[in-house]
Formats: sequence, C-alpha cells, structure tokens
Amino acid sequence: MRTCLIVASLLCLAPIAASAGELAGPARFCGYSPVIDLLEGEKIETLQGGIHGGSFRWHGAFGILDVEGIGWARRPKGRIVATVRDDEPARFAQRRTADGYEMAIWNGAHGAAYFRSASPFTREQLNAIARVRLFEEGQEPEGCALRTVFVWE
Repeated sequence: MRTCLIVASLLCLAPIAASAGELAGPARFCGYSPVIDLLEGEKIETLQGGIHGGSFRWHGAFGILDVEGIGWARRPKGRIVATVRDDEPARFAQRRTADGYEMAIWNGAHGAAYFRSASPFTREQLNAIARVRLFEEGQEPEGCALRTVFVWE
C-alpha cells in the first residue's frame, strides 16, 4: 500500500505535456513560471515538477542553463541590477554558489526563476536570460505550444 502511494505521488509531480525530446524550438515554452520563446536549435529538458514550480535544463547556442521556476515565490535574495520594466522581470546580480553560479529574475510579485551555471554567466547566457518572461499562479500565458503543467490526477 505504501509503495502504491509513493508511486502515485511521484506520478502527480511529473510534467505530462511532452517528453524531453519533444520540447524543441522554435516555439513558445511555458514552464512554471518562465516563458521562453525558444529559437531554432534550442531545447528544454524537463527535470522535476511540483505544485508551485519546476525545473528544467535549457540548451542553446549559449550553452546549458539549469533553471528552477517558481510560480508562487518571494523576492529573491541579493542585489537587483536591472529593475522591473513593463513585462521585463528584475534581474539580480549573479552570485557564487557551492556548485557554480546562480542568477535570479523576478516579476516584482510572485513569479521567479533561478538560473544556474557551472562557470560565470557569459554575455550569450545573459542575452538568453533577458528573453525570459515570467507568469505566476492564477495567470495563463498565451501561445504556449510547449509547456510543463501540474495536475492532481
């Protein structure tokens, strides 16, 4: 009985929209909470999902970024280096972590995304991150051809 409950719980957390091999650009990808207009050659590899967020690996000409999106987040820690403007999220300064480097973006309310890289972020990676928009719980982004979603089934 306990094994069945564990398996059922894990199935609820798995993204169900598509397998990782199917999440390739060009197309609009809506994670939880990042929205990325993937360019030709870019792809998303889904990793984990849950009620308020999920993680994925973003591959592109800029290299690879590990991304954790949160649809019900608080303000990330650190110094803001670019403030919220129109639909552009605030960007926080990159900081050194135990496994490399991390940078956050935040929509000024509850949407946030954390980007991780093994080495300092390159100009190409910063330009890719600048293309990311955020949504939060209760919002429904438009034009999402590719997405990760949470379901209670």
